[in-house]
Amino acid sequence: MKRLSAGLAVSALALGSMAVTTSVAQAYDKAAFGFAASHFLNAKDLPKEFASKPGATIAIGDLMGEGSFLCASPGPDDGSIPNSFNLAPSVLNANVSYNEINKNVDLYINVDQYRSNTAAEKAFAKVGKDLKKCDGSYSGTSTDGNGTSFLYTTAVTSGKTPAVTVAGVESVYTNQNVNNAAVGNPDSYLSDTFTIFTLLNDVIISTQASTQTAVDLTPAQKKALEQVANRMVTTWAS
Repeated sequence: MKRLSAGLAVSALALGSMAVTTSVAQAYDKAAFGFAASHFLNAKDLPKEFASKPGATIAIGDLMGEGSFLCASPGPDDGSIPNSFNLAPSVLNANVSYNEINKNVDLYINVDQYRSNTAAEKAFAKVGKDLKKCDGSYSGTSTDGNGTSFLYTTAVTSGKTPAVTVAGVESVYTNQNVNNAAVGNPDSYLSDTFTIFTLLNDVIISTQASTQTAVDLTPAQKKALEQVANRMVTTWAS
């Protein structure tokens, strides 16, 4: 993919069947956007578990020396996070979101490109180690304005994903399951988020599904996410 020049802020464009339907005022790298637009999955390429209406929103840009979010360890429900980790800073970031028919499940794909295959391999080598640092669980109580208390639990796990293996390198995953009873609204922070990280040449692809509700992702949805990750490897390398 053609790299963005340093200092370019993220630009987003909405696509309908991978054709531009809206534009942005600020300048963007048309070559980089064109590559991303033609190498992300179309809605028709998604498994039925993530069935989406035609169209997607793609954003490309330079994260200004910051790496994409990786994981955060569970902790008190007071805004404090004991540990959080990001990917090593990349030279280009591109991501896509879809217009899912099932509004209770979100699908998000993120691609971080590095200066070389070696740089990407070095960044990926840290991913599994950092994910383990986020693993754990935390239980506590939230109290709303009426003095009503709600129990909540946050659990984070990680591991390898052999079903998504590229050139002998297994992908890794993190699963953050938040059963939080938020102040004033017990359901507002409930979610189950599963992310697969895959090394492909000079990029790291993050494929994520999230429920944004109290309902956990099903085994079928997690299996479908592996299908999406594998299909992304095929289309991005084409």
